[in-house]
Amino acid sequence: MGLLVRLFGTPRIQVRAHTLGLLDFSGGRASALAAADRTALEQFFSEVKEAVREPPPCQLLLLYCTIGPDGTISNSRLGLREIIRDAGAPVVIVATPNSGESYTVAANKNKRYARANLVMTLDRKGDAFGSFWRRLIGDMKAGTPMPVAWVKLAPQVPGAEHTDCPEAIFACELGQVVFA
Repeated sequence: MGLLVRLFGTPRIQVRAHTLGLLDFSGGRASALAAADRTALEQFFSEVKEAVREPPPCQLLLLYCTIGPDGTISNSRLGLREIIRDAGAPVVIVATPNSGESYTVAANKNKRYARANLVMTLDRKGDAFGSFWRRLIGDMKAGTPMPVAWVKLAPQVPGAEHTDCPEAIFACELGQVVFA
Protein backbone atom coordinates (compact mmCIF):
# COMPACT_ATOMS: atom_id res chain seq x y z
CA MET A 1 0.00 0.00 0.00
CA GLY A 2 2.89 2.39 0.71
CA LEU A 3 4.01 2.33 -2.94
CA LEU A 4 0.45 2.86 -4.19
CA VAL A 5 -0.02 5.84 -1.89
CA ARG A 6 3.25 7.34 -3.13
CA LEU A 7 2.24 6.79 -6.76
CA PHE A 8 -1.42 7.77 -6.61
CA GLY A 9 -1.82 9.80 -3.40
CA THR A 10 -3.87 9.04 -0.33
CA PRO A 11 -6.97 7.01 -1.20
CA ARG A 12 -10.32 8.74 -0.89
CA ILE A 13 -12.63 7.82 1.93
CA GLN A 14 -16.17 8.13 0.63
CA VAL A 15 -18.71 8.71 3.40
CA ARG A 16 -22.46 8.53 2.93
CA ALA A 17 -23.14 11.75 4.79
CA HIS A 18 -26.81 11.84 5.67
CA THR A 19 -26.74 13.06 9.29
CA LEU A 20 -25.53 16.37 10.71
CA GLY A 21 -25.01 16.26 14.47
CA LEU A 22 -24.94 19.25 16.82
CA LEU A 23 -23.72 18.63 20.36
CA ASP A 24 -23.99 21.57 22.75
CA PHE A 25 -22.14 21.41 26.06
CA SER A 26 -22.24 25.21 26.42
CA GLY A 27 -25.22 25.29 28.76
CA GLY A 28 -27.15 27.30 26.18
CA ARG A 29 -24.50 29.99 25.65
CA ALA A 30 -23.87 28.78 22.10
CA SER A 31 -27.50 28.17 21.09
CA ALA A 32 -27.53 31.12 18.66
CA LEU A 33 -24.32 29.85 17.02
CA ALA A 34 -25.73 26.34 16.75
CA ALA A 35 -28.96 27.64 15.21
CA ALA A 36 -27.01 29.68 12.63
CA ASP A 37 -24.75 26.72 11.81
CA ARG A 38 -27.73 24.40 11.44
CA THR A 39 -29.34 26.85 9.03
CA ALA A 40 -26.10 27.11 7.03
CA LEU A 41 -25.51 23.35 6.71
CA GLU A 42 -28.76 21.42 7.04
CA GLN A 43 -29.39 21.60 3.27
CA PHE A 44 -26.59 19.05 2.76
CA PHE A 45 -28.07 16.42 5.08
CA SER A 46 -31.31 14.45 5.17
CA GLU A 47 -31.33 14.41 8.98
CA VAL A 48 -30.17 16.73 11.77
CA LYS A 49 -29.71 15.44 15.31
CA GLU A 50 -29.24 17.85 18.20
CA ALA A 51 -28.04 16.80 21.66
CA VAL A 52 -26.86 18.27 24.94
CA ARG A 53 -25.58 15.16 26.77
CA GLU A 54 -24.50 12.32 24.49
CA PRO A 55 -22.92 12.56 21.05
CA PRO A 56 -25.47 11.87 18.32
CA PRO A 57 -24.47 9.30 15.68
CA CYS A 58 -23.62 11.35 12.59
CA GLN A 59 -21.16 11.89 9.77
CA LEU A 60 -20.47 15.57 10.54
CA LEU A 61 -20.45 16.64 14.17
CA LEU A 62 -20.48 20.28 15.27
CA LEU A 63 -19.40 20.51 18.90
CA TYR A 64 -20.13 23.57 21.05
CA CYS A 65 -18.03 23.56 24.21
CA THR A 66 -15.40 25.15 26.38
CA ILE A 67 -12.15 23.23 26.58
CA GLY A 68 -10.02 23.90 29.65
CA PRO A 69 -6.22 24.18 29.76
CA ASP A 70 -6.11 20.56 30.96
CA GLY A 71 -8.07 19.41 27.88
CA THR A 72 -11.30 18.66 29.72
CA ILE A 73 -14.63 19.73 28.26
CA SER A 74 -16.88 21.75 30.56
CA ASN A 75 -20.27 20.12 31.30
CA SER A 76 -19.15 16.77 29.85
CA ARG A 77 -17.96 13.53 31.37
CA LEU A 78 -16.40 12.70 27.99
CA GLY A 79 -13.16 13.88 26.46
CA LEU A 80 -12.78 15.02 22.86
CA ARG A 81 -11.66 11.60 21.57
CA GLU A 82 -14.50 9.83 23.39
CA ILE A 83 -16.99 12.22 21.79
CA ILE A 84 -15.52 11.50 18.36
CA ARG A 85 -15.68 7.75 19.03
CA ASP A 86 -19.25 7.82 20.32
CA ALA A 87 -20.54 9.98 17.44
CA GLY A 88 -18.72 7.86 14.87
CA ALA A 89 -18.21 11.03 12.84
CA PRO A 90 -15.33 11.11 10.35
CA VAL A 91 -15.51 14.92 10.36
CA VAL A 92 -15.72 16.83 13.65
CA ILE A 93 -15.73 20.60 14.03
CA VAL A 94 -15.35 22.22 17.43
CA ALA A 95 -17.48 25.24 16.49
CA THR A 96 -16.86 27.41 19.54
CA PRO A 97 -13.53 29.19 19.84
CA ASN A 98 -11.00 27.81 22.31
CA SER A 99 -7.27 28.34 22.75
CA GLY A 100 -4.75 26.46 20.65
CA GLU A 101 -3.10 25.18 23.82
CA SER A 102 -6.36 23.70 25.12
CA TYR A 103 -6.97 22.04 21.76
CA THR A 104 -3.50 20.53 21.72
CA VAL A 105 -4.03 18.92 25.12
CA ALA A 106 -7.58 17.73 24.34
CA ALA A 107 -6.69 16.32 20.91
CA ASN A 108 -3.70 14.40 22.24
CA LYS A 109 -5.57 12.76 25.14
CA ASN A 110 -6.66 9.19 24.40
CA LYS A 111 -5.87 9.56 20.71
CA ARG A 112 -6.16 5.79 20.33
CA TYR A 113 -9.93 6.02 20.96
CA ALA A 114 -10.81 7.64 17.66
CA ARG A 115 -9.55 9.72 14.79
CA ALA A 116 -11.35 12.16 12.53
CA ASN A 117 -10.70 15.06 10.25
CA LEU A 118 -10.81 17.37 13.24
CA VAL A 119 -11.25 21.11 12.94
CA MET A 120 -10.73 23.22 16.05
CA THR A 121 -11.98 26.80 15.82
CA LEU A 122 -9.85 29.64 17.15
CA ASP A 123 -11.96 32.53 15.76
CA ARG A 124 -15.29 32.13 13.92
CA LYS A 125 -14.93 35.57 12.30
CA GLY A 126 -18.66 36.15 12.47
CA ASP A 127 -20.61 35.06 9.40
CA ALA A 128 -17.42 33.79 7.73
CA PHE A 129 -17.78 30.54 9.71
CA GLY A 130 -21.11 29.47 8.19
CA SER A 131 -20.22 30.71 4.73
CA PHE A 132 -16.89 28.86 4.73
CA TRP A 133 -18.43 25.58 5.90
CA ARG A 134 -21.32 25.85 3.45
CA ARG A 135 -18.79 26.16 0.58
CA LEU A 136 -16.51 23.42 1.94
CA ILE A 137 -19.30 20.88 2.56
CA GLY A 138 -20.76 21.72 -0.85
CA ASP A 139 -17.39 20.96 -2.44
CA MET A 140 -17.12 17.70 -0.48
CA LYS A 141 -20.62 16.68 -1.61
CA ALA A 142 -19.53 17.42 -5.20
CA GLY A 143 -16.64 14.95 -4.85
CA THR A 144 -13.77 17.15 -3.71
CA PRO A 145 -11.78 15.62 -0.83
CA MET A 146 -11.85 17.70 2.36
CA PRO A 147 -8.15 18.72 2.41
CA VAL A 148 -8.33 19.77 -1.25
CA ALA A 149 -11.50 21.80 -0.64
CA TRP A 150 -9.85 23.38 2.42
CA VAL A 151 -6.79 24.51 0.47
CA LYS A 152 -8.98 25.79 -2.36
CA LEU A 153 -10.93 28.02 0.06
CA ALA A 154 -7.99 28.94 2.30
CA PRO A 155 -4.72 28.60 0.36
CA GLN A 156 -1.92 27.65 2.73
CA VAL A 157 0.45 30.51 1.95
CA PRO A 158 2.66 31.81 4.78
CA GLY A 159 1.43 35.20 5.94
CA ALA A 160 -1.77 35.08 3.86
CA GLU A 161 -4.86 36.49 5.53
CA HIS A 162 -8.21 34.85 4.91
CA THR A 163 -10.81 37.38 6.01
CA ASP A 164 -13.60 35.21 4.59
CA CYS A 165 -12.56 32.09 6.51
CA PRO A 166 -12.65 31.22 10.21
CA GLU A 167 -9.32 30.84 11.96
CA ALA A 168 -8.90 27.17 12.81
CA ILE A 169 -6.57 24.25 13.30
CA PHE A 170 -7.23 21.40 10.87
CA ALA A 171 -5.95 17.99 12.00
CA CYS A 172 -6.42 15.95 8.83
CA GLU A 173 -6.24 12.55 10.53
CA LEU A 174 -8.40 10.56 8.10
CA GLY A 175 -7.23 12.32 4.97
CA GLN A 176 -9.17 12.50 1.73
CA VAL A 177 -12.75 12.34 3.07
CA VAL A 178 -15.46 12.93 0.47
CA PHE A 179 -19.18 13.17 1.30
CA ALA A 180 -21.61 11.29 -0.94
